[in-house]
Amino acid sequence: MGYTTWEAVERKRKRRRILLILLLILLLAAAGVGGYWYYNKWKADKQQQKYEDLKKSAFHEISVTPEPATGTPTPMPTEEEMILAAMMEEYEEFFTILPDFDILHGENEDVFSYIAVPDTIIDYPILKSEKEDYYLKYNIDHTKGYPGCLYIQNCNSSDMEDPFTIIYGHNMKSGAMFGSLKNYKDEDFRNTHPYFFIYMEDRVMVYEVVIVSHAPTEHLLSEDYVKKNGKWVFDKFDGHETSRMIEKLREEDDKGFFASPEPTDDDTVLVLSTCGDGRRFVVVGKRVLSVPIEAIPAPKD
Repeated sequence: MGYTTWEAVERKRKRRRILLILLLILLLAAAGVGGYWYYNKWKADKQQQKYEDLKKSAFHEISVTPEPATGTPTPMPTEEEMILAAMMEEYEEFFTILPDFDILHGENEDVFSYIAVPDTIIDYPILKSEKEDYYLKYNIDHTKGYPGCLYIQNCNSSDMEDPFTIIYGHNMKSGAMFGSLKNYKDEDFRNTHPYFFIYMEDRVMVYEVVIVSHAPTEHLLSEDYVKKNGKWVFDKFDGHETSRMIEKLREEDDKGFFASPEPTDDDTVLVLSTCGDGRRFVVVGKRVLSVPIEAIPAPKD
């Protein structure tokens, strides 16, 4: 019987042991990767629930005290008042159920605004930190990880009065943050959801969607930056940001949506920017209304 037969059996056993060890290592690695993915998903879902709970506690219907009758004729409404009246016919809740910024600031003092895009999950505070891009990696409660926050960089003012503002947010697979901006690729969705809303402490602003496009990875305000002490820093707006953006977007995405007429450098433009397909994806809004809260009519009964 021999020695040769015994060696062959041993070699088979060794191969089996090696295969079993390799299989065990692969299984442990897969479990580790899967566990890490589920853990991150659990954390992201927990943060999303925090945002939903925050909205429930922070949003309230406005209270308006009717002005006493004076007996004098009612003046003709201004153009802005007529736009507001027309929009309230369809979007009343977006004008009359508003965030309490004291509650939002209690969650995080860096909150300065709030965005709502009808019929999407995009319903979030907007933040700004002195640390550039801090909220790309940190959540509203300052924990590190996804989904982060919607935020602006330091080149933009938190009063939202710059001629060109960019809001950044992650493209989450769940649709959270700016993950559902891709809905605007669909023509029917664009036609039925032409506006999104920005809330400030003292006013409500309405933006009309005028561009939906992929964008280059280059910063859309790169021409407004200068190099100082070896670092690129924001200098100032030169008044040509919107026209330059349109040129860049048309070069990047010849299938994008561009409204006619296009926005101009005289408009107040807001860019919602996220990642996608190895480049940026943007939805661009042009401000069409900015109304003080005290000028909003009382909700209909």
